[in-house]
Amino acid sequence: MPDITHATPKDMTDLLHMIGKLCAFHGDICQMGLADAQAQFTHGPLSAFIARENGRAVGYCVIEPHWRPMETGPMLDIAHLFVEEALRGRGIGKALIDTAISYASAQGASRLTIGTSPDNPAAAAAYRRMGHTEITFTPGPRFEIALDAQE
Repeated sequence: MPDITHATPKDMTDLLHMIGKLCAFHGDICQMGLADAQAQFTHGPLSAFIARENGRAVGYCVIEPHWRPMETGPMLDIAHLFVEEALRGRGIGKALIDTAISYASAQGASRLTIGTSPDNPAAAAAYRRMGHTEITFTPGPRFEIALDAQE
């Protein structure tokens, strides 16, 4: 299993490299530079977790807060989940989601969500296999993750 840690300023270069790979996977161009990453992850609203195997960054997840007037307590969303292509299917993504669940629970979150692009049915299938509750169908499937799953 990978070693998963909360991203710190020393992780920003590895994080940006993987963010660029996820952007490319979706046909996007990553505009975020090091200063913006520092502002968002070190001093801003975003949290990230990095998965490493043998010291090498192999995946990450980004958690962002959301506010909805119909919810009490903080709501969190796994905005990005990425695992190096050659290592997919080995449980790294699930380990990152489990880490996000623990983090959300520790923050007192009332809800944790994750979504995927309609162009990524493999991710949607993985979330279904993990037992997450599908809450929307368009524009891309969204899933709610039970926060009491780790107790």
